[in-house]
Amino acid sequence: MTAKLETAMEQIEIATGVLVVGGGMTGVATALEVAQQGYPVTLIEAGDQVGPAAESRPRTGLPDVQRLNDMAARLAKTDSVEVLTAARLDAAAGVAGDFKVWLSTAEDVLERRVGAIVVAAEFDTTPLFDAYGLAPGESVIGQSEVERRLAEDPRAFADKTVAFVAGFAQNGNPLVMQRIFHSVKALQAGGAAGVYVYVGDLKVADDGLERQYRLGRDGGAIYFKLRQAPAIAVSEAGAVIGFHDPVVRQQIEVAADCLVVEEALGVGPECADLAAILRIDIGPQGFLQSDNIYRFPVATNREGIFVAGASREVRSLPWALADARNAALRVAEVLGDGTRLVPRDKAVVDIGKCTFCLTCYRCCPHGAIYWQAENKPVISPVACQGCGICASECPMDAIQIGGFSDEQIRSQIGAKLADVNGDPAIVAFCCQNSALVAGEMAAAFRMNLPAGLRTIQVPCAGKIDLQYILDAFVSGADGVLVMACHPGNCKSERGNTYAGWRVEDAQRLIAGAGLEPERLRFATLAANMGTDFQAIVIDMEQKIRDLGKSRLR
Repeated sequence: MTAKLETAMEQIEIATGVLVVGGGMTGVATALEVAQQGYPVTLIEAGDQVGPAAESRPRTGLPDVQRLNDMAARLAKTDSVEVLTAARLDAAAGVAGDFKVWLSTAEDVLERRVGAIVVAAEFDTTPLFDAYGLAPGESVIGQSEVERRLAEDPRAFADKTVAFVAGFAQNGNPLVMQRIFHSVKALQAGGAAGVYVYVGDLKVADDGLERQYRLGRDGGAIYFKLRQAPAIAVSEAGAVIGFHDPVVRQQIEVAADCLVVEEALGVGPECADLAAILRIDIGPQGFLQSDNIYRFPVATNREGIFVAGASREVRSLPWALADARNAALRVAEVLGDGTRLVPRDKAVVDIGKCTFCLTCYRCCPHGAIYWQAENKPVISPVACQGCGICASECPMDAIQIGGFSDEQIRSQIGAKLADVNGDPAIVAFCCQNSALVAGEMAAAFRMNLPAGLRTIQVPCAGKIDLQYILDAFVSGADGVLVMACHPGNCKSERGNTYAGWRVEDAQRLIAGAGLEPERLRFATLAANMGTDFQAIVIDMEQKIRDLGKSRLR
């Protein structure tokens, strides 16, 4: 196995301001946590208030509602936090440690320089009236509406019967049930005559939900768990909810003065615009965090930009507040004392070779490349993750990665193949985050590996240049393996995709040169898959024995 070479370091100064986007309780908590670390904060909220008033989660039944109010009051007294309401993020430029953001308010457009950005937007709620064939009205309301009425008047439903219906129009979510449980308790405390809950799946897989369910049930609430949605008839007097009970073998109907319909919880409407402005990879449901283990818990594909709470997934308030603390810790890791020690040669651009084609800017998965006024590309040593995708995509070979330059890797190929004798010579280009570790595991457990196997460490499979593959065959390799991370598990998000494309291109080229395409294989691994690593290389060795030695050897 190979190791990355040591490199010279330099100290640079970075901005220490922090922008927090979103004025709900997640944003408020994040701003307070970051300010406590000693960094100045600008908090923006699209609405006209911050704190509980901007919170998308229930405002009724929260046991710690006073604590939330206290947090909002403490924010107002924190001098190091600038609060801008009726404000939005219009544009952003730069990289970690040196972002410029433009904020539009009712009066002006403001420019701020910050070192980090935390997006703490709230989720969006949509009542599912259509899914149940209902129209909103005085006796048919959504979950947010019942919460609003109870917040304004705790006895808004005194002496009335209230029914909830949930879990039939969408996959269940614990937060949906949490909102119902909170409302049930608030209704009981406010003198409701009766509370009925009709559910498909009773999801209680979150802290304290089982207890909240039992408290409501012990307080008199009746829960019906059904396989299909009940029949609902609405009139001016209220709603009648009916279903067939298989135990008593008869139709059961309950009249309610008010029917509360579940709501879909989804990504906030502003998140798509924020993703485009900040160049953040989004997840499958539109949240601002891709489904990648390397992003957990609050990271994005861009260094210095973090997401918390409902910006990354639908989260209950305790978990969202935990995200706020995590985000503050990550901000402190990036900003430190306003200086960073970075490698001098993490990624170096040869301006003499650069033709300003913008390929590197487009393909960088971390948004680490920007342009100076004199049209010079600059790769930020703070934002760059050293994956090498830009270096391998550059048509002029104008970018080199410290410790993994073209010269260093190509010299390794020749040197490692020089001592292969009669055994099939196999070169395996291994991503250091997955396949390399899997190979080390296989060796540590003394698994049987081919004698002619030679591994080449790369920072990411995206760094495996087409020329490296061809060089391996020209230098005497009988077979070549390109070993990358699994889809969705690449630290650089798309390095495995680029590697797969290059393997396809190389297979066409070697076929044109008279070599069998089967001599080149693309495989994906996780770091803990030592046994699979062994199986892949043994299978490759057998394939080479069947094909015979390369005619280029």
